[in-house]
Amino acid sequence: MKLALCGLPSSGKSTLFLALSGRKLSQGKAREEASQALLPVPDARVDRLSAMYQPKKTTYAQITFIDPPQPLIKADDPLTKLPAELRGADALVEVVRNFDGGLGAPQAAADHQAFAQELLLSDLITVERRLERMAQDRQRGRKQDEEEAALLERAKQMLEQETPLRGDAELAGHVKLKGFGLLSAKPLVVVANNAEDDPAPPDLGDESEPVVIRASIEGELAELADDERAEFMAELGIGQSALDRLIQAGYAAMELISFFTVGQDEVRAWTVRRGALAPQAAGVIHSDLERGFIRAEVMGYDDLLAQGSEAAVKKAGLFKLAGKDHVVSDGEILHVRFSV
Repeated sequence: MKLALCGLPSSGKSTLFLALSGRKLSQGKAREEASQALLPVPDARVDRLSAMYQPKKTTYAQITFIDPPQPLIKADDPLTKLPAELRGADALVEVVRNFDGGLGAPQAAADHQAFAQELLLSDLITVERRLERMAQDRQRGRKQDEEEAALLERAKQMLEQETPLRGDAELAGHVKLKGFGLLSAKPLVVVANNAEDDPAPPDLGDESEPVVIRASIEGELAELADDERAEFMAELGIGQSALDRLIQAGYAAMELISFFTVGQDEVRAWTVRRGALAPQAAGVIHSDLERGFIRAEVMGYDDLLAQGSEAAVKKAGLFKLAGKDHVVSDGEILHVRFSV
């Protein structure tokens, strides 16, 4: 999963990125390219499963954070005002300035609303241009995708009413609109980048609940050894790192869950969207497993910990066989049976 940092200039996006990545990153050349950090998703359940099975390899789920460069704006194309990398991201992380830093008193609500307008305008231009091309093709007698046209008209109405497309789950997730990379359709995590001495969330003037992160402090934490970091966090009253909290918020916004595979060779976490069926989860592991899916042997993580072993889970009647209609739950441990 890819999460792209975005927001108005001087909000502290790059400072936050460096804190998230622990300065272990692929830095874009002269900031003409996006910087990326592929990071493991911290999960105490993976740690406990690994301690139980003692596998040769332990693999966490992974997530990519992207810090796009400032785009080169073309006067005749308002779409260039936002970084192109945002369109390819799975979700957006909007960073809102809530500190002074010599930039003047923060106007978090106004900045948040201004950026929302940029996303809406970008999408409206994209949709209108596509509808114009379709109208020209129709005049030339070319066959039209009427379903796509209807979806675009529906999107246009929402955007003209200044309503983000993510508010309509069916529309935002429709396969025929995916290729347009509509920004207001993407899941959004709002981060309030606060001053060092301010842990309180700002009122953003809408229903957004920002994740409060003091990026300057988090940057200092990222450079400390583990034991020093834990002590410093305790002194500051920081229960979880910025990375942990952003990943949790990102998972919630994208409606993601984790399931696990276990064994002596490997304990591994996998990521699927909430509501995924067992064959879809199997396909995340390998396409052959989805294609030849027969059934999945399933046990719950909590049940395994409570009972102490797979054998005990089976004896307690908590081990089950799941077919193609089984909806995977967060924390389930799967062993897939398949034939190709």
